[in-house]
Amino acid sequence: MDKDLQKFGVKMYSKTLKNGVPVFLFKRTGMPIYLRATFFSGSRFDSIPGISHFLEHMLLAGSEKFPTKNLLAEHIQKVGGDFGASANNDTLQLNVEIPEASDIDIGIEILSECLTKSIFSNEMIETERGAVISELNSKKSNPEKYIFEVQRRIALQGTSAARSTLGNLDSINKIQKDDLISYKNKYITSGRVCFIASGDITMEELVPKLESINLISEKRFVIKDKLPVIKESMVDTEYYPGVNHLQVSLSLRTDINDYKEFCALRVLSNILGGGRGSRLITSLRYEKGLVYNVSSNSYDGPDWGILRINLSCDSEKLELVKEVIFKEFTKMIDANITETELANAKSRVSKGSIRHFQTSESWVNFHEKDALFNQSSIHTTEDYLQTINDLELKDIQNVIKKYLHEENYYTAICGDYKM
Repeated sequence: MDKDLQKFGVKMYSKTLKNGVPVFLFKRTGMPIYLRATFFSGSRFDSIPGISHFLEHMLLAGSEKFPTKNLLAEHIQKVGGDFGASANNDTLQLNVEIPEASDIDIGIEILSECLTKSIFSNEMIETERGAVISELNSKKSNPEKYIFEVQRRIALQGTSAARSTLGNLDSINKIQKDDLISYKNKYITSGRVCFIASGDITMEELVPKLESINLISEKRFVIKDKLPVIKESMVDTEYYPGVNHLQVSLSLRTDINDYKEFCALRVLSNILGGGRGSRLITSLRYEKGLVYNVSSNSYDGPDWGILRINLSCDSEKLELVKEVIFKEFTKMIDANITETELANAKSRVSKGSIRHFQTSESWVNFHEKDALFNQSSIHTTEDYLQTINDLELKDIQNVIKKYLHEENYYTAICGDYKM
């Protein structure tokens, strides 16, 4: 399934390794190489809250050949490269960056050492436990960051995807060496991973190197059903005494039927809160002065999706802010949007995407979900832009009527606010 993405001067290649792992490459001549191993192994699978995130730390803490993080870093940074990892509720990712294909062996060696030869000494575990607790405390002490934890746990309530990536102090202290190794052996496997690369390298150069990474073999993991939408509670708060300027997220679970609806929802989100001229910025800031900023975005996981509106406001203004937002919804349901709004939003999304796709990492980020969960019909950047530009008013009206209903929105709040 190779494609020539002429608009960007990029060629997409795909291949399956001998162990069944899919590989996608976005060949960008003259560009540095960004390579990601992404696993369907995030916090939704945690046996102990926070263990996938703890494991992410341990994978980079040291390996058999490079027994400290400093030695791992020194090996790749000596050629101008870098490495890192991250975890969220769905995935755990390891990344390497290499300036030139001639040094790809070093990048692959780092990836292989971290994934297959990481060491779990008790000393390292205690060091990283301290780092994980510090990260948890740092995030929890910042309402602007922690609002996304609260938003996720209310919108995805009752499902495994609602679990906190960071865990909590008690759970982090509970995690032991055997727990980490067991989790790694169960979830860092060939059946849960995809390799995605972007930059100036060929499949002929990349594939033999990736074949050398000896992951635990497992048949391909398949998602069967979408996560349920549960509305036992519609409001969730994290209490910060004395913080009267609230961080607020209004969110709704989406159920996207096809790629056109996915793109239409992106455009609708842009119209709502995608910049200075958006509907909500105009009504909440320019006309009423209730907020400094408001944004909207749609985000989708492998078996769930969310449309969310994020803002901050004084606690006494919260109900008025929500009233203004939901009145804007009613206006849009009754009268749709104008041709000019649609044209401007399509232009912002499509042309903004062109500007965005300037780094090798951005190509990996954009295609990651499809590469991991939808290998047979991956949607490329050109598919995205073409679908966006083909949207009509009726397509936006469909998602407006489907999603802009007050009674379906969850409210997440961080600040000095009690229900």
